[in-house]
Amino acid sequence: MLKYFYLYSAVLFLTDFTVSVKTAYLKKPCEDFSEECLTKTLQMGLPIFVEGIREIGLESLDPYRIEKLNLKMPGDMNIEFKHGVARGLKKCRVDFARYKDHVFETQFHCNLTIKGHYRSVGRFLMFAIDGDGKSIIKCSNIRLHAFLTIKPMTGKDGMSHLEVTSSNFTHCYDGRVTYSVTNLLKGNPEISNAVVNFMNENWRMVAEDFGDPIVHYGISAVMKNLKKFFEVVPLEEII
Repeated sequence: MLKYFYLYSAVLFLTDFTVSVKTAYLKKPCEDFSEECLTKTLQMGLPIFVEGIREIGLESLDPYRIEKLNLKMPGDMNIEFKHGVARGLKKCRVDFARYKDHVFETQFHCNLTIKGHYRSVGRFLMFAIDGDGKSIIKCSNIRLHAFLTIKPMTGKDGMSHLEVTSSNFTHCYDGRVTYSVTNLLKGNPEISNAVVNFMNENWRMVAEDFGDPIVHYGISAVMKNLKKFFEVVPLEEII
């Protein structure tokens, strides 16, 4: 029975649920716990999870509002990103989901778009940057791969809950990334456009060298929701 506790909880955010004021009620997702069933369950439940559940403190992940984000990038580049919004998680494609020995593994492919206002100062490769304008970043077919170790624990309410004891995420770009940035060098639109063209011509290098902080910021938002869900919903309300 304990084995099922772990497995149900590992996929609890993938399942079909309705919300009351304080808790979420989940239906049994799979009979055989096969990779096929877990993958299908995750695909069906993902849009519901990323919509957020305000009643239990889960924020929306699609759209995901970014009021203010300060990033320290390679090359002594400082970027302030504000009034932003990220979209696309609802439509991610689940490649697979599997569970073994307390470890839940899954992989997605997603098309993500991030829009907002930026302010940047520093050096980007050979360019001295002093920008203030609007930006749109589109990631086509980005691959996200996750390993989560999930184990039972006793919550503050004295009941059994689940806890993510370790996590590991990797990502790579199976599609491409496109950048649309205005006023990258204030008062010099020709050079600004030239830099943006360079970014798009060399998008993979730019994404791999400068994209990690943004991806990690998004992953931290997902993990925050998942951990909050485990914290609020006891095991007895899951199975």
